[in-house]
Amino acid sequence: MSQPVSDAVFELHGACVHSLRFSFAAPVDYPYAPAEVAADDPPPALFRRIQAVSPPPTRGGAPWQTGMTLDGRQFDPRGPLDRLADVTTDEGSAGLDVPDPETAILDWMFDVPRDPHTMAIPGADEGRYLLSVPYWNPRTDQTADYFATHRIDWATPPQDDWVAVSFDGFYPKDRDSADILIPLGACDENCR
Repeated sequence: MSQPVSDAVFELHGACVHSLRFSFAAPVDYPYAPAEVAADDPPPALFRRIQAVSPPPTRGGAPWQTGMTLDGRQFDPRGPLDRLADVTTDEGSAGLDVPDPETAILDWMFDVPRDPHTMAIPGADEGRYLLSVPYWNPRTDQTADYFATHRIDWATPPQDDWVAVSFDGFYPKDRDSADILIPLGACDENCR
């Protein structure tokens, strides 16, 4: 697993023009707003909503990459993608704006069954995507009680080489979570 987002951990397995492949685990004891699950009678599954848009929404009305730098220069999402792990986002950067409904390519509820799982943070997918804002990033092994892997076809083809994914519906503006910015890659054996 790679990165906590919204008291959960997201791991990217692949994203292309056809689908998104990922794992999701929760809760991971986010220290600022932990998600609580009943200890005496935990539910057999959690349900989460994932939304994706392409192109990614603006940030405070400016392009989504505003406030992101690589080697001290503005990050260019059209440039080489082999150094995404080195891209930094300015502390205090605004989150992504609420997207235009016409850019929606996915809006899906999914289940995360009770399946205790331990993952490494960061994981093998480090450097394959960006977070919209600086976010809690422990470097540790983390155990979560709920875990699932999903492959989802986009409901509408992406309109850009990048997609933005949110587990909080890109709302509210001051949400305490990070959205995920993913460059589309090649299809793989799990695509179709």
